[in-house]
Amino acid sequence: MRAAVVAIRAGVFDDVTDDVLAHGDQAFGAAVRSRAGQPDSPIQWTRAGVGGRVVLVVAGHAGAGASTVALALAEGLAEGRRVQLVDYSEPARSGLSAAPTIELGTDSAGWRCGRRGRLDLVRLAQHPADGALPPLPETDADATVVVDTGWSTTGALLYSPRSLVGCALVVVTRVTVPAVRQTEHVLAAVGGDAAVAAVGPARWPRLVEASCGPRLREARSTGQVVPVPLDRRLQIAGLTGDRLPKPVAAAGRALAALVVPAAPPRHRRRAARTGRAGATR
Repeated sequence: MRAAVVAIRAGVFDDVTDDVLAHGDQAFGAAVRSRAGQPDSPIQWTRAGVGGRVVLVVAGHAGAGASTVALALAEGLAEGRRVQLVDYSEPARSGLSAAPTIELGTDSAGWRCGRRGRLDLVRLAQHPADGALPPLPETDADATVVVDTGWSTTGALLYSPRSLVGCALVVVTRVTVPAVRQTEHVLAAVGGDAAVAAVGPARWPRLVEASCGPRLREARSTGQVVPVPLDRRLQIAGLTGDRLPKPVAAAGRALAALVVPAAPPRHRRRAARTGRAGATR
């Protein structure tokens, strides 16, 4: 029994039948089916025509609020650079469907494009019939891409940790006992360093603190956890074209500063280049 529990937690299964997989997302099922062979990642993030940095926002559990965090993070980053927010949730489950302020139509690769202030926002136009998710849209070499992976794609990624190599990672959790317990398993699965967005009160209840695993405790002690306040309007209306509440936007900026260090201002870069040129002369 102990061996079975260990195998389940590790995601190792001898037999996965089609009738079982039919209850889950196709991408998740494909990842589980090919676990024994250690396949390449469902999406080659670092080989998809993306020239800049990629930041993946994954949910530590269902209903964590990852779409809100992804939007706040992307807007925080967009204050100083070109940013594209990519939503990998199927249209019926997208939390960002109403977030753009301008719709720009659908491209040939199956992405629905939109704009929100300085932010480019693209979403799946439809769920691929074969379950094969399209690669990231091509961007400029200096662009930063924030990916809202969606719950189903998150499951696929956890069965293919190599797909996270070369990406900054943000794990979103609620500040509740069951949430932090599930998030600990996600942190263990992804390995490496990850920032954590904690949706709820900034001061954690003692029972929640006592339920944290070693990785989440370490993240808190090293300043890798950013509190994201709950907002009643967002809980009721969801994400729309309106501006994010100021406390949520501030949390996004704090998270942006944590996962993507700020680049020096352009005039400083020009001055540095000029100084180097003068020194050579």
